Amino acid sequence: MVLTLSIIEQLVAPSAIVAGSLLFGWLFKRVVMSRLAKLAARTKWRFDDVVVASVRSSIILWSLALGLYVSVQTQDLPKAITEVSSKILGVLVIFSVTAVVSNIGTEIIEYYRSVIVGLASATTLLKNVIRITVYSVGILIILDGLNVSIAPLLTALGVGGIAIGLGLQETLSNFFSGIQILVARQIQVGNYIRLSSGDEGFVQDLNWRATVIRTLSGNHVIIPNKSIANLIVTNYEKPKPDISIVFNLGVDYSSDLRKVEDVTVEVAREVQRSVEGAQKGFEPFIRFNEFGDSAIKFSVILRGNTYVDQYLMKHEFIKRLKERYDKEHISIPFPIRTVHLDDANGEVRPDEAPQPSERTNGRKAKRKRAR
Repeated sequence: MVLTLSIIEQLVAPSAIVAGSLLFGWLFKRVVMSRLAKLAARTKWRFDDVVVASVRSSIILWSLALGLYVSVQTQDLPKAITEVSSKILGVLVIFSVTAVVSNIGTEIIEYYRSVIVGLASATTLLKNVIRITVYSVGILIILDGLNVSIAPLLTALGVGGIAIGLGLQETLSNFFSGIQILVARQIQVGNYIRLSSGDEGFVQDLNWRATVIRTLSGNHVIIPNKSIANLIVTNYEKPKPDISIVFNLGVDYSSDLRKVEDVTVEVAREVQRSVEGAQKGFEPFIRFNEFGDSAIKFSVILRGNTYVDQYLMKHEFIKRLKERYDKEHISIPFPIRTVHLDDANGEVRPDEAPQPSERTNGRKAKRKRAR
């Protein structure tokens, strides 16, 4: 009974220290950190919000580690146990600090990409590089604190790295190609790109192995980073996201070209002004450019805010222009060919042109002319 009371008395002080430390941490988190979070929310910067949120999540763990450390130091324990306990607690604290720094680093990258660069999200590859770098530094600090020599480890890693590099050439090629893409900043998350392979869509993610492209249909096309680096890429977001939309049209030779120009520009202005995605303030225009086989050809130029906005603008422009041309009796001709056939006596009969659905028994046409 006396022994039991003695053990309880020895445990009361450490337990009280740990409980007090946890209570202090809980109060600090609820009072101090909550107020700091409110103050950070009022500022325009996001860095302070990230730091406060990351630190707040580790307050209880740090308080527990501090309480355990103090309780161990205040007890009359063997020196070996005290040193081992201190090292274990130190490793836990360093690891938690490393996690906090890693979280802050990835959030800062996210903020930089979304606010400064103007993209939706940071790439997985960039976040992983930040995490690997921070955790590597943390592990080295932990090993140094445990008095573990780093030199043999680095030597082993160097030799092993050569062997791994030979076995993972393709993987490493994709990894470094991804790093190259990130550094060049010619392709970024959120950009709409088209590859010389024919694939096109929005860049959804860039990870350690491949670039993920989301097509307009919503599917994912996963292309190795090495292939992206070797392909010709058209980026419709660089240097600006807006795009010129060119319509190539033609009207009958009997048309009044001034009337055609006035009507076409009027419809284009209506589309430019009313359709979602059209660049407001842009003045559409028309340019006649060719005497074609069956029509006088011209181009109409409009402008959209992004590459994908052209589809709705084309839809509305074609629909409205056809309706307006029908109303104004402006003809959009289709190619016509007049076929001259030789009769049995070798005479040419230009007035007998067979319909496409009829079968002709005459000899092969010797000449054709387009009208």
